[in-house]
Amino acid sequence: MKAKFSFYAKHLVLCLAFLFLPYAFTSTNTVFSLPHLYTNPHDRIYLFIYFTLLCFFYINYYYLIPRLYFSEKKLLYYFIIVIFLLFFLWISTVLDHPSRNFLDFEYHSGKFPIHPKPFEGRFPPPPHRNEPMSFEFAGGPPTQYGHTALVYLIGVISSLLFAISGRLQNVEKEKVKSELAFLKAQINPHFLFNTLNSIYALALKKDDKTPDAVVQLSELMRYIMTNSNDEEIDLNKEINYISNYISLQKTRLGNTVNVDYYVTGNTYGKVITPLILISFIENAFKYGVNPDQTSEITIKIDIEEETLTLYVSNKKTFSVQSDSGIGLQNTIERLKLVYPNRHALLIEDSAEKYIVNLSVKIR
Repeated sequence: MKAKFSFYAKHLVLCLAFLFLPYAFTSTNTVFSLPHLYTNPHDRIYLFIYFTLLCFFYINYYYLIPRLYFSEKKLLYYFIIVIFLLFFLWISTVLDHPSRNFLDFEYHSGKFPIHPKPFEGRFPPPPHRNEPMSFEFAGGPPTQYGHTALVYLIGVISSLLFAISGRLQNVEKEKVKSELAFLKAQINPHFLFNTLNSIYALALKKDDKTPDAVVQLSELMRYIMTNSNDEEIDLNKEINYISNYISLQKTRLGNTVNVDYYVTGNTYGKVITPLILISFIENAFKYGVNPDQTSEITIKIDIEEETLTLYVSNKKTFSVQSDSGIGLQNTIERLKLVYPNRHALLIEDSAEKYIVNLSVKIR
């Protein structure tokens, strides 16, 4: 809601600034002069002309450019642009001087000739005496033709630049979404396989905790199925998901691992990208547990204002693993895509320990 309000407010301010642009610099050496709409017909006409130019800017941006310029109909687009240019030149002259013919327009020293000459078949008419053509400035302010054409062309070019820039941004967003979808498709099966392996190990030992582990797994999978495709999720739900995962791993591993896990800070009202933290925790259980000795894993999550800090530490084991940690690498790539310039990741990979320090700017 706030984003929409800011968008419309910005457009309203820019539109008002454009409409009052002709009155920003006056011939009386004042910086700004309010238009005299009731007493000066010339001010009313200029306001109308600028209003029509403003309307054409939006027509060009939202209709002509998408329908013609981006649809490989550029010749038709350029033809329409020229037609509208001639139309605005015509309307600016006819409205300002209704008794004069558009093709008989002359401009001399800021005053219009008292006795207009009949049109002699030239377009536009020749300049008066030694005065330059109307599109030339000649060291002074632009003539009426030049002024209208200049503002019109600036509007056309700026709308083209905005449209092209927006199109490039949309393409980049779609590219990022495609990459994220691919990475998520790899993470979800990876997590499922690892968790099923954990329950399989319990079943082999005929452990009484196996039914509880199945229930915990169902809760985890329900979370993945319902929330993993969301761009953001309540931080409370993500923390609860992590707690369930750790509980499941402690059920599987029993007394062979000491897990120091706690969460500090206020999670209320905050959101985070789902499944962005779990890979670091999963990696600790996968590579930091040795069934032949007591392993130690430390997991700390701290929320302070808009910063979430994750600390994960585990002793290294030297057992042979089935893969090379694809889930962790995918999560690192996701962090770069989802939180560019909004996260800091420090990994300490020593001979005995693997430590992860991650800080993320959340909302």
